[in-house]
Amino acid sequence: MNRQAVSNYGNNCPVCHGTGWELYDAGEIPEYGKAHPYAKRCALCAGIRRSSDITGVPPQFCDTDLTKFNFEIYTKDITNLKKLIQHYYEKFDKHGKNLYLWSKTPGTGKTFLACCLGKSIMIRYDLKMRFITVPDYLAVVGDSYNREKGERDKSQVYRECDLLLLDDIGSQKKGEWQEQELFRLINERLNAGKVTIYTSNMPPEMLNIKDIIVSRIKNKTLVVTMPEESIRDKKSRAEQEKYLQELFST
Repeated sequence: MNRQAVSNYGNNCPVCHGTGWELYDAGEIPEYGKAHPYAKRCALCAGIRRSSDITGVPPQFCDTDLTKFNFEIYTKDITNLKKLIQHYYEKFDKHGKNLYLWSKTPGTGKTFLACCLGKSIMIRYDLKMRFITVPDYLAVVGDSYNREKGERDKSQVYRECDLLLLDDIGSQKKGEWQEQELFRLINERLNAGKVTIYTSNMPPEMLNIKDIIVSRIKNKTLVVTMPEESIRDKKSRAEQEKYLQELFST
């Protein structure tokens, strides 16, 4: 099958239905000790090399799920964090809670964990999931103001999807219309019972936005502090050391 023929399936792929993932029974997953649906890249759509998948997850995180997140990389004991994420995933269809992952230190794995968790939830519960940063969402909303009559509002999918990964809240520019649209997004999702996973560099009460928005964010939300330890820097140092060892060993 050629590339064009594959890409014509779009969201109507009979195997993955546009998610890019094919579910299969892999028995027990050692990480959790219980039987869960597993997933692999859709065999029918494998010929399509996309910079990002339909969810909007960053390219480097497209193939992630909870089995890809290394909780052991931190020097601190994060047993409780691991148990919390596991419970959130396994009981997702029961609690319906939002999740707010934050840390002051950049590179602690907030976005990566959110993507791993979001992908696993999407696959297990067959949900429509989307990822977007807050500044990018506001840019999409701004573009929608100028759309032609009859043209689709591209920001609507983020208000209506079952699960939204809203990345880097607090990094957006402060302004009246920005706050109105952020309130609209969060309030509509809350009223519709849609789940949102937030990431941020600050706790909700420190966000530079109106109290009414902070109140909506905290409603039905589990606030979790990530370890103040940059795993991004740790990985960069390890890669550099490996490169130097290979360089001077030749």
